[in-house]
Order: sequence, then C-alpha cells, then structure tokens
Amino acid sequence: MAETGGARCLHASLDVLASDVHSRLEFHKSAYTDYAGINNALHWVMEEKAKLQLQQNAVTEKDKLITEKDKLIAELKTRNEEQAAEIESLKEELEVRESSHVLLALQGSGLQSSQSGRNKRTRESDGNGEVADEHGVMDNPDQDDQGLSTELENAKKELSDIHSKLIKGFMDIGATSTRNVAIKNIGELSYKPFQQACLKKLPPEEASKKASELYNFWQKQLLNPEWNPSKTVMEKGNPKEGISKEIDVDDADLLKLRAEWGEDVYKAVANCLVEIEKCGRLTDRTIIPVIWDQKEDRTATRSESVEYMCSQVRRLRTRRN
Repeated sequence: MAETGGARCLHASLDVLASDVHSRLEFHKSAYTDYAGINNALHWVMEEKAKLQLQQNAVTEKDKLITEKDKLIAELKTRNEEQAAEIESLKEELEVRESSHVLLALQGSGLQSSQSGRNKRTRESDGNGEVADEHGVMDNPDQDDQGLSTELENAKKELSDIHSKLIKGFMDIGATSTRNVAIKNIGELSYKPFQQACLKKLPPEEASKKASELYNFWQKQLLNPEWNPSKTVMEKGNPKEGISKEIDVDDADLLKLRAEWGEDVYKAVANCLVEIEKCGRLTDRTIIPVIWDQKEDRTATRSESVEYMCSQVRRLRTRRN
C-alpha cells in the first residue's frame, strides 16, 4: 500500500512538472512570436526610414541642382549682356574707325596731290624746310606727313585690337556647322577626308593608324615653309604682269596623293594650301584663326562679323523673352 501511495505521488509530481514545462514552452512560443513580430516591424520601420532618407537626399540634391542651375542661368545672362554691350561698343568703334580711315585716305590723297605745290613752295622757305602759307605763317610739310602717318598707324592698331576682340568673341560662343559665320583655323587640315579614304581601302583596325599617319604627314607639310609648290602665272604665253607665282594644284606630290588616296584628300590639302596663300601666310606657316563666312566660303569682313554677332545677341534675347 505504501508503494502504491508513493507511485501516485510521483505520478502527480510528474504531471505537475509536465504541466509546468508545457506552460513554459507555450510562454516561450508566444514570446518568440511577439519577438518575430516586433523584429519585422522594426525592420519595416528601418526600411521606411532609409527610403525617407533617400527621398530627402534626392530632394536636397534636386534643390541644390536647381540653385546651381539658377546661378548658371544668371551668370550666362550677365555674360550675354556683357558680350552684347561689348559688341555694340565694337560696332560703334568700328564704324568710327572706318570713317576715320576714309577721312585719312582722303587726307593722304590730298597730301599727295599737293606735294608738287609744297615742293614749289619749299623754294621760298627759309632753308629749314619750313614754308609760308598765304598768311605768311610758317609750316613744316614733314611734320604734317609724320602726323598723318602716326594717325594711320594708330587707326591700324585700333582696328587690329577690334579684330582680336571679335576673334575672342567668336571663340567664346563656339563653332558649329550651322553658323553662317564662325572661326576657321587657316592652315589646319580636316581629319575626316583621311579617315574616310583609309576606311575605303583598309580594314578598320588598320585604317585608323594609316589615317593618322597620312594626316600628320600632310599637316607638317602644310606648316613647312620649304614646301611651296608654285608655278609662274602665264598670260598669252608670257608671265602675267603683277603676279609672278601662284599655288600649283597640279604639283607632282599633290597629284600622287590624289592618285593614291582620292579626290577628297587631295582637295583637303590643296584647298588648305590655297587658303594659306590667300591669307599671306606662305612664309610664316602657323595656324591662325580667322572669322570665316561659311556660306560664301571666304574671310568675313569686320563689318559682317560685328553684324552677325549682333544678330546672334538679338536672337538670344528673343529666345529668352
């Protein structure tokens, strides 16, 4: 009977222990479920926070870009206004200079036509080259000539300064194929004809190298004053008066170039050489920028350059408005 009571007591204790273990397991399961839920919620909150941070950064970056854009637009507007004012000033100055040139030319012509009269009056001078005018006032023709020469030199210098400013202005606005007037570098070959000619004859991997070799060789030739293919200009079987030499576009080297690499490459070199001659750079083979009328295929005059620049400024103003 005692053993039976002990067994019952042990059984009851095991039941209590099992119930306690079960309760604890249920508690831990519930705690784990709560933990998993909290962890997922926390993970979601962190993701949302990261998204919000990215959005905030994007907004900040956008605001920064807008500020920089507004600043750039303001700077460009100021620069355009400054260029417009400078162009207007150049135009007025150019008109004054051109008028001055006409006046100085007329004065120079007047001095030449009256030179014989001065020579006659010099005989009545005091022996120092000074002559008396109709009122008996003494003057010095050498001083008059010197003064006119100084004025001419000053006018040339000012026109040269205006030309330099125009060159800079066209460089600032850049060069595109759509502009009627733009900067052209006289003496500089175009690479495109060489590239296209080589691609017609060679595989692409060889064409690029050969095009560079040909281009570099002929660019050096054009800038070499010792290479000067020319011929005597003939008229009715005799050398033409006033013009002794001109570029020989049928030079042996140029004809060989045409035979080997085609008409476009030949024209690129020959035309570049002719342009160098027209600009008077055969003895000084340096690449120089000039303002070029691309429609007429010639050097643009100063008046045309200023007028074109003014038209561009007016166009920009209209576009902004």
